[in-house]
Amino acid sequence: MNVVNQFARTVERIKNRPALISGLGFARQALSYGELSERIDRATELLRQAALRPGDRVLLAVPLSIETYIAMLAVLKAGLVITFVDPAHGAQTLARCLRAHPPTALIATPAIMLLRLLSPELRRIPLRFTVAGSCGSAINICDGNRATTPQVTERRSLEDSALLTFTSGSSGEPKAVVRTHGFLRNQFAILTPVAELKPDDIDLVAMPMFVLFNLAAGITSVIPACDMKHPAQARPKVLVAQLIQERATRMVASPALFDRIASYCSRTRTSLPEIRCFSTGGGPVGPALPGRLRAIAPGARIRLVYGSTEAEPIACIDDESVSVSDLAQMREGAGLLVGRPVAGCDVRIIENRQCARSGPWTVQTFSALRLAAGQTGEIVVSGKHVLQGYADPWRNRDSKIDVDGTLWHRTGDAGYFDALGRLWLVGRCDAAIHDARGELYPFQVEYAVSAVQGIRRAALIALNGKRLLVIEASKRRFEADCLRMARCIAAQEIDRIIAVNRIPMDRRHGAKVDYPALRRRLQRDHSRIGIAMINVAAQIYRTVQGWLKTIRAMAACGRS
Repeated sequence: MNVVNQFARTVERIKNRPALISGLGFARQALSYGELSERIDRATELLRQAALRPGDRVLLAVPLSIETYIAMLAVLKAGLVITFVDPAHGAQTLARCLRAHPPTALIATPAIMLLRLLSPELRRIPLRFTVAGSCGSAINICDGNRATTPQVTERRSLEDSALLTFTSGSSGEPKAVVRTHGFLRNQFAILTPVAELKPDDIDLVAMPMFVLFNLAAGITSVIPACDMKHPAQARPKVLVAQLIQERATRMVASPALFDRIASYCSRTRTSLPEIRCFSTGGGPVGPALPGRLRAIAPGARIRLVYGSTEAEPIACIDDESVSVSDLAQMREGAGLLVGRPVAGCDVRIIENRQCARSGPWTVQTFSALRLAAGQTGEIVVSGKHVLQGYADPWRNRDSKIDVDGTLWHRTGDAGYFDALGRLWLVGRCDAAIHDARGELYPFQVEYAVSAVQGIRRAALIALNGKRLLVIEASKRRFEADCLRMARCIAAQEIDRIIAVNRIPMDRRHGAKVDYPALRRRLQRDHSRIGIAMINVAAQIYRTVQGWLKTIRAMAACGRS
């Protein structure tokens, strides 16, 4: 069973439908499903002629383009393993990944080929291919003028590797993740009811792996026409122009990118009436974002998807299902509502310290450790689409729990179920503050504060025994709301609020706070930053609350 077979079956049904579209204006390119299949066969033939054997790893270093997916599907069709290292990880991480998992071949653009001069790890790769032009002895596998014969898809088992990627490293050093052909098939199956695709959908996809899902499902994918190395810095003007040019009905992107698009459309008074669905994940979604997206696309459903590299998806919710009461709870410190677990994903909440035991556990022991609704602990998940282990087995000790042979993945996220069976996130387990005043999780403060006008981003952190709230704020808009800020944080006993120009975020999506980097910055700059005004406001609010409490007590005594 080769996962490419799902694409092949789709080609038989809709050979003439557009599969991939890229570029704007005169630079626009499009391939139908039939044309894409022919280009994949040409590339597959060249890979086989180079004596690559099934199971060999092929490093793919190609910016997002139509050629990216020609190369990916050709590698899979030949029974090879795609190796992908996100460029956002940086050169040193790339070198470590290649030393640990050396590939047999490299597919890259001519420009990236030149980087071999600076990288010993890239120079050690024996076979080289390019996707455009020529570069020394590298073979161009995407030459559209070359004739070929239909290629047979290499037979692979469900357990054979298809894709080797690396986690974003938001919780530490990136880990090597192997997705098998069976895993991808299961993931496609569980995504299908979540995506709710329509046959005429046109999807602008800013998350590369979802294009493979679209190609298996038979809908049209639009590839971003701007640099997506750092999605949070992508050019919204270009993406909005593509949405309008292609009359796109859907878009998949990170919250940080959607935030830029919403800001651009609001500023330019641009509407996107064709959009039927915005789907976002890859990081926490602030309570204000769905409303901002609905303002620019009134007919759109805003779908919030919670998941991770190891388990995608875990839960989801549409913005229409988030009630006024839910929003009020988020503003009062309840955390972030992410909805009910998707069908096929089993989710449990386990007490944090119990997760340190990897097992094996009995089913009875595991059930006894499950926390009740309303109790906060670590989120653990199991299912056919949940990664069973990393490429480096020793990494499984801290991330997997064996329950009578069933593996559960520790997400590292803390959360709880409410009385309706919906999952709420309160932040990373290792970002929680444990002190004499109790336990406090980041999202319990960050999402309450994010509702204050003028605050772009917030992060809760402990430093030198103090609870610090770090904010990015537009001071002109924010000062008028400082008392509301004080009201938000008074109950959480925040010791100090610090203003910075920029809170460091994860490299991959730019949507998750990089708490270790923030802590290092504060340790370096703590003597030079801060807004005393906010501390004064917080103190005033606490004092007023104390007076009110005293007055109520005196009134109660008078009545008695």
